[in-house]
Amino acid sequence: MEIQLLRLWKGYVRIRITGNSYDRFLNLCAYHNIRLWDLQPAGEAYEADLLKNDFRKLRSIIRKSHTKIKIIERHGLPFFLYRNRKRKIWLAGITAAVFFMFWLSSHIWLITIEGNVSQTNDVLFEYLDTIGIRHGMLKKEVDCRQLASDIRNYFTDFTWVSVKLNGTRLDVSVKEGLNQTDMAEEQDGGKETPSDLVAAKSGTVLSIYVRKGLPQVQAGDEVEPGTVLVSGTLPIYDDSGSVKSYQYTSSDADILIRTSVPYEDRIPFTVTKKTYTGSVKKGFLLRIGTFSAGIGSVKNTYQHSEQKRVIRQAKLFQNFYLPLYAEELEVREYTLDTEIRSKKQVEETANKKFQLFLKNLQEKGVQLFENNVRIEWYEKFCTVSGTVTVGEEAVRREVTTGGITDG
Repeated sequence: MEIQLLRLWKGYVRIRITGNSYDRFLNLCAYHNIRLWDLQPAGEAYEADLLKNDFRKLRSIIRKSHTKIKIIERHGLPFFLYRNRKRKIWLAGITAAVFFMFWLSSHIWLITIEGNVSQTNDVLFEYLDTIGIRHGMLKKEVDCRQLASDIRNYFTDFTWVSVKLNGTRLDVSVKEGLNQTDMAEEQDGGKETPSDLVAAKSGTVLSIYVRKGLPQVQAGDEVEPGTVLVSGTLPIYDDSGSVKSYQYTSSDADILIRTSVPYEDRIPFTVTKKTYTGSVKKGFLLRIGTFSAGIGSVKNTYQHSEQKRVIRQAKLFQNFYLPLYAEELEVREYTLDTEIRSKKQVEETANKKFQLFLKNLQEKGVQLFENNVRIEWYEKFCTVSGTVTVGEEAVRREVTTGGITDG
């Protein structure tokens, strides 16, 4: 593919060779480093392709081999420009389009986020906007490694963050909760960054299995946030037992800590329910950058309504997204009805919400031990509050400071 593009860039011709000394012609071309390709018989003649610049070198070869050459096809950019040399406006349009494509390819037109659970996309996009990361910015202004570090430092629930540029798309991937000691490698070409594993919460160490690094605690120890659990600093001893130097590694371990997770909720007796009337308005919006034009009725005159928006973004290739969007809008009217629930119904709702909270913890790999949650009743609502005792990998990674020191 690259060779064909190079040939089109330089320009090449297809020639027909006639005469009685084909072998001599081909030998002379090989001797003068003139490359022919796609050589095929054509009746009593032969046809082949060669670069435009090489064609100019055939004059002496034709004379020595007593052959005749005729150009039957011309391909590539030089011939294209020559044929259209009088179409100045058209050529100017093609040139502008090429430069416009280069301009588009130098910007970010789509930002994706995946792996987040505790933080919504809206929260993450709001943070990215505050630090200047937004749609339409230049790709060269994004330092992927620094951005990953900033996100990880701001959102302490994220134990691993990866930021990559793919075409005109910026991909942000995060990990949280589970696998807190995974992904020891930073975004620095796969090289390990020396790091320690420290406690993210206070609690009791239930178990610790170290694969890399030096353990600093054992099962049964009480830890506080910031306590070093596994050190990435490994001392090297001499024959006398004295430390002569240090080696540094990216710590890796499975650590389970018994800790508490707070829970709090408030359930009112009176709730407001939606009842859809069946009245719907639909519209279509075409947006280029910040400019948009609408088709259909999308004016919202309802007192209470629910909007549904489906956005599709245009792209040329898999990762070449464009600032061109098609939006489908749907507005549905509803009325609000007040319902007063019984104490039993409120208690059932509170229990369902608490069970869902426990289920979400278990899906993150957290072990449940006991809960100290209770319900308190008031005139218009009830509260559910307390703590749940769990076993989890309440661990975060911190870069080990310092270098190798000789004793």
